[in-house]
Amino acid sequence: MITQELLTYPVIPKEYLFPKSIEEFLDMFKGILDLDIEKGMELNFIIEGRNNNKISPILRLAKPKDAKEIAKICKEVYKNSYPYKQIEDPSHVKKMIKSPNHHFILFIVDEYIAGCFRCEIDFDHKKAYMGTFILREQFHKNLDVVKTIMGAYYWMWSTFNDEVIVWYCENRTAHATSQYITAVCGINTIAILPNKDVFYGEVESDVMGIMYRQDTLKKYRSKKVPSLIEGSVDCFLHADNLYQLGFFHLVSPHLNLDKQLINSLKEKIKRKITRDKQGYQHFCLKIEERDSYFTFLHTLSIQNFEKTKYKVSCLEELYVFLEEIQKYITEYEIRYCEIFISSYEPQYQQLLQEFGFQARGYAPSLLYNELNGTYDDQVIFNWYKGEIEKIELLPQGQELYDMLGL
Repeated sequence: MITQELLTYPVIPKEYLFPKSIEEFLDMFKGILDLDIEKGMELNFIIEGRNNNKISPILRLAKPKDAKEIAKICKEVYKNSYPYKQIEDPSHVKKMIKSPNHHFILFIVDEYIAGCFRCEIDFDHKKAYMGTFILREQFHKNLDVVKTIMGAYYWMWSTFNDEVIVWYCENRTAHATSQYITAVCGINTIAILPNKDVFYGEVESDVMGIMYRQDTLKKYRSKKVPSLIEGSVDCFLHADNLYQLGFFHLVSPHLNLDKQLINSLKEKIKRKITRDKQGYQHFCLKIEERDSYFTFLHTLSIQNFEKTKYKVSCLEELYVFLEEIQKYITEYEIRYCEIFISSYEPQYQQLLQEFGFQARGYAPSLLYNELNGTYDDQVIFNWYKGEIEKIELLPQGQELYDMLGL
């Protein structure tokens, strides 16, 4: 039964949910929420048509002294199996809290930390990642996670609206709850990441979601027309249905590789592999006398390669780098690997496909182009091993999943 106190709170009409832009989301809370998260941000609102009797925590920005408790919560909730070990390390969490690029938002219930949420901001490229949603088990059924995340997003998106034009996240698919919470806030699913993660010892798939400012795709998106191979088209059409991206060129490139050049490049390749105390391996591949590179991160605990960055001047360089990554996939028994490739380079897309990667997402305006100050579209290619199991998707994600024939 809704109390008299709740009835005095502002009501968010259900038709305001699932907004189309950051601005539409922020408009929901004008005059409702106080952004003073340092002291504690109360969630004094109710959502029409929802059970509003659950606990509404106070949101507070984490301070360095909270690092130990955040790491403790992570170990407790995931039973020491959280795949991204830096969040289990109090000293590393403390460094993140002190950095202007990382912000942990704590969920406070009667002075007790019930959970947390994090964002990581890339100010140079005007984009940000949202993740590390952790909630103690005793609050799973009685804390209002929808209001909690809405409040956290409101603080993030309001505070950094001038600095960030695109926000993205990855959600688990073992259950659809996290996907629903982000969808209510306007985040769209734009990629399927099969068997990318491991939680509680079980292999899981993820989906990638994205949210934009109103001007992102109109003002900042590159004016170049995407050139796509047939295998990339379904991903583009899914994104086009969401954002009306316009025209694209369908291309069937013939890969006329210079074998002599490839053999020469193989002899000049240099490899550097370093390992940090959190259990990550950092790979850096370079070619002597050339300004090309290929870097990626190996998360040993979940046997995947991700966060790939590359610069190549010709198809042969990319070929040599992909041959190397193929060797490492075998050597380290990798289950999942992802590479974001330019939507304007169909030959690169075709080469990735011939190496066994498949297009499984399309992200408009994701990559900052330093040469002209615009944002390029990227096609998300990945490779995975094993059967896809325990996957729950919202209709939007299921549509993409079916289009890709997974």
